[in-house]
Amino acid sequence: MPTFFDPAHALLIDDFDTFIRYIGSKLNLPLTAGGDLKAADLWVINERVNYKAPDYVTNRSRQIDYPLLGFLFQVATAGRLFLVQVEKGNVLVANADRLDTYRNLTLEEKYVFLLETGWCYADWSAIDGDGRSGQGANWFQGGIRQLLQNPVGTEATLFTRGWVMDDDPRMIYVSATSNVYIRAGLWFGWYAIREVVLPKRNKYELDIDRVTLAEWGKQCLTTLLRERPFRYWNKQARNYAYFTDEGNEELRVDINTFADAFRTLLGEPDLLSLYPINPNPPTGVFWLLAELPEALRTIAIPASMTLDGLHELIQQAFGFGNDHLYGFYMNPRNPHNGEQYYDPRLTDGWADGYPAAETSLASLNLYEGQQLLYIFDFGDQWVFRLTVVRHLPDERTTKASVVKKVGKAPKQYGDDE
Repeated sequence: MPTFFDPAHALLIDDFDTFIRYIGSKLNLPLTAGGDLKAADLWVINERVNYKAPDYVTNRSRQIDYPLLGFLFQVATAGRLFLVQVEKGNVLVANADRLDTYRNLTLEEKYVFLLETGWCYADWSAIDGDGRSGQGANWFQGGIRQLLQNPVGTEATLFTRGWVMDDDPRMIYVSATSNVYIRAGLWFGWYAIREVVLPKRNKYELDIDRVTLAEWGKQCLTTLLRERPFRYWNKQARNYAYFTDEGNEELRVDINTFADAFRTLLGEPDLLSLYPINPNPPTGVFWLLAELPEALRTIAIPASMTLDGLHELIQQAFGFGNDHLYGFYMNPRNPHNGEQYYDPRLTDGWADGYPAAETSLASLNLYEGQQLLYIFDFGDQWVFRLTVVRHLPDERTTKASVVKKVGKAPKQYGDDE
């Protein structure tokens, strides 16, 4: 099958290379308290990329005001080219080996890396600030399906209000919070867009009103929906609500075979993929610092143990009674966005995320300096901040232990209780 994609004209690749050159030139680049790039850095990078932010940005604008830069930051961090570490505040650190591997990829391989990371692993709600609702993600679910009903070159009109004829694929109803999701198609070369100029950022106003499908978009999007359909499209898909039943199919997607279809589509049988991130899960022991305002406990736990085992050890370390539900959250900034792991006493369908009892620490690809949250008792909300302080890959033990205690653990229940 002939392809209609010329990576030499993919401005997204050029912009991402510009982006990582800048952040890679800064040793331990300081981030905001929320874990974003600072305004001064965003302003400089925006001047260097092809897909610039809307005209309303200033040198004090936040990352959320820069659609492309927010997306590239997600790709760089979700793809583990750069790591967000806690070091007297948030800093961004290059993951040197993986970054060097990316730089040596062909243009086709870089494109597939950007596509796979964005489609499967990026946290879109962190890009557009849409919280848990994920309404904008309906563009990937419904809008794209409708767009693909059009011949290549057809201009489709986007609506956010009013009633639209369902049988006319040239009229597509979308959520007003779809801006970043729709823009991504421009960056990946799926279609052209017509922009609407807004005086300031407003996530409840659409800043694109027309899209025109390209030949590459027809091929690429058709492949994406076949190989990684919406129910499975993104690792955080459960947080992007409103997906449809899709026929109750029993499809199971192997997340590590994404690139296979693009080897065929791009005519590159030897195309290298950077996924899975770690084909050889880490061994040894992790040291995790568990923090409450009143007390700290450093816990040594084998990489092979599950999150449910970590939960039990934290309970023991703080003298709690293990009598309420819990969850682990990989996004400490917004716990209910991003990956979540739930108490085995809950059942699939009644909880967000993945079962903690079936998830080993090794499978999480943890790194030193990473933070996550453990929340126990959803009524009283005991929020423990966990930091990966050490990884000892060669240590061999099957037992977990508490290696350091600082401060007196608070009582789980007050005296009145």
